Order: sequence, then structure tokens, then C-alpha cells
Amino acid sequence: MVYVVEDDPGVRALLEKVLGTLYTLRTFESGPEALEALRSAPPDVLVTDLQVGDFAGEDLAWAAGNLENPPRVVVMSGDRRRLLRAAQWAQATVPKPFTIPALIGAIESETPAPC
Repeated sequence: MVYVVEDDPGVRALLEKVLGTLYTLRTFESGPEALEALRSAPPDVLVTDLQVGDFAGEDLAWAAGNLENPPRVVVMSGDRRRLLRAAQWAQATVPKPFTIPALIGAIESETPAPC
């Protein structure tokens, strides 16, 4: 299962369409909604924007990392500095704008991706 947390409706719809053909996928438009689902049914991979409305993706990733079986965490952002900091703890980072092959590579890779 892959969770995608993205507040931009256009990006979220594109990811649902493309990634939904490759993975069992669940998307969220808000951090609190994703956090609740994360606690009740953890995914294998969590893909999150670093800023989801007023919610910080770092907080969501921290919660995921504290689960008994933490998911692989992939973070996306257009904020290069924030993405570089996230590279210290996320399993992969994807700069925005991104290509679908780059995102799929980050989801599937077993090694951290460079920013």
C-alpha cells in the first residue's frame, strides 16, 4: 500500500491516475487525515509533500517513523533547503516539479535518492 499526501488537487489527481495503475494507492489532501489513517492502517510507503496546507510533512514522517513497522518515507517539495534537510531522515527525496519516473524510482528504490 502506498499513501500519497498532497494538498494540490491537480497534482493529487494526476498521482491517483498514474500511481493507481501501479500500486494499491490511497491519497489524502490533508496531514491530519493522513495521520489518522497512518495510525490505523500503516502503508508500505508514505509519499508526502513537505507542506500540506498548515501541516508540516516532517510531522507526518516523524509519526510514520515511530510506528512499529515504519513505512518507507518519500518526501516531495519545491523548497530546496527543506528538501536537503529532509534527505537526512527520509528514504528518498523528490524535488518539485518532478517527473513520474523520478517519483516511481523514489518509491521503489532501496537507497536514498539525491535531492
